[in-house]
Amino acid sequence: MGCGSSQPSNEVELQPRPLKVSAPQGGLQMIPAPQRDLTGRPIRHQYYDLRREDLRQALQVVAEFLIRNHSQVTLVAVGGAVNTILLRTRDTTHDVDFFSSDLSHSDGALLQEAARVAQTQSTIPLGGDWLNNSTTLYMGRALQVELRDLAIQQNDIVFQSPGLTVLAAPWGYAFCTKVDRMTKRNARPYDCTDAAVYLNRFIATQNSGRPVNIRVIQARAAHFGTSAPIEQLQSVEMEYQRLYHSHGLEF
Repeated sequence: MGCGSSQPSNEVELQPRPLKVSAPQGGLQMIPAPQRDLTGRPIRHQYYDLRREDLRQALQVVAEFLIRNHSQVTLVAVGGAVNTILLRTRDTTHDVDFFSSDLSHSDGALLQEAARVAQTQSTIPLGGDWLNNSTTLYMGRALQVELRDLAIQQNDIVFQSPGLTVLAAPWGYAFCTKVDRMTKRNARPYDCTDAAVYLNRFIATQNSGRPVNIRVIQARAAHFGTSAPIEQLQSVEMEYQRLYHSHGLEF
């Protein structure tokens, strides 16, 4: 497993100061809408390895569809799409997983249709849920509102064109969710590296280039409803040192 490090204490918030929270609109709307076969069982979509340019082309189709229908949508992306499109730390991902606390029902319907149009126009298979908000199943509405406002303040743009803006989720949140998944049975081999990369982005943009004390991380993880055990944090610290030749965490 990983190894720890020792640095002077630095009790800095793991997120920027929140903006004024806007009121959510409408209830939870799943994109794409769940489908069932004739026996009533959920239909599972096939996944494909999608490259950066594949995703950008598909998102451009979505943006053009939205603007033609007089809609302007802002989404917050989590996971592989951020790594593949913005950070370029992965060659491919399976989907663009997003949330948006203020997506109206009409805009949600347009977004779902736009994703379908992009799928039909693509020269490669995208998969039925290449653009989805399944992450909202694990997030309360208040947290979605908070994180969307923080993502707007952070302003790391994954994709932007008239009709559609996709922002990266706050780095502090992205880090905590990766560390949490490292503790679970569905952990991925790349989770530790992703966590180190997200930590580096947070340190560089929001923590004056200084390591983050694990007490701050564990407090923020509790706020997000995730876990941050020492064992996983030590693994991330080891990976951080391998990638950046410096300390990312202080124990």
